[in-house]
Amino acid sequence: MSILIKIREYQNLSPTENDIRNFILKNSELFLELGVREVAKATYASPSTVVRFCKRIEPLGFNQLKIKLASEINSYENISIDILNSTIIEENDSFTDITDKITNISLKSIEETRMLLDEKTICDAAKLICDSQVIDLYGTGASNVVATDAAYKFMRIGKISQCYQLYDRQVVQALNSNQNHTAIIFSFSGETKEMLEIARTLQENGTPTIAIVGSIGSALSAYIDLMIYVSAKETTYRSGAMASRTAQLYVVDLLYALCTQYDYDATHKHVAKTRIPL
Repeated sequence: MSILIKIREYQNLSPTENDIRNFILKNSELFLELGVREVAKATYASPSTVVRFCKRIEPLGFNQLKIKLASEINSYENISIDILNSTIIEENDSFTDITDKITNISLKSIEETRMLLDEKTICDAAKLICDSQVIDLYGTGASNVVATDAAYKFMRIGKISQCYQLYDRQVVQALNSNQNHTAIIFSFSGETKEMLEIARTLQENGTPTIAIVGSIGSALSAYIDLMIYVSAKETTYRSGAMASRTAQLYVVDLLYALCTQYDYDATHKHVAKTRIPL
């Protein structure tokens, strides 16, 4: 997982920790040259707060965070860490401007999500899906559209998969779930009240859970077995949830493709059998 993007996307920070985060993002190379006390002085924070922030991002602490950061800086020479700052739709944008911006949003959200992926986590998630006969999918708003797409894809490879649009149906689905099901929750913020309630219910029922979210360190992580993070950069014009939807669909496609590899012959027979002729 990209340490730079993890720093940028980490949620629920205190104001002082947020200042430390911004200092690192804006002064990455300088940060590598400084000690804990120097970073504290530059950000008007205490050394203990700097150490605490670093351990949130990298459990081994300040020095290990610097090592990981140093290995990434060169990779970002041609990639802006604020990739969507130039993709906000303005009132006077031309057709070409809007086309370029929307194209850039889609491409960059996928690029960033690829850098956030943890190979073990996503392979474990695909294995969990393959080993489960029943896949329950949850999400509200734009995330429900992605969940519906995922339900259809996993149905094509022989899984009993279901996704309901109405929240009360999703609640009943969670209450009826058990350890023989696998649940996949889609939540861009990782803080949606409805999804938190469902995640608690699933945990109480012993249901294995996967979450696909855009917020590292969100409240949802307390209830989930496997967290998959997607690019969380959105434009201020977010009514269409453009970047988050694109990134979540990318992860669904990746999980689907990995599932087809675990039992290649069987899954491809299912896909062929369920192809509906025009």
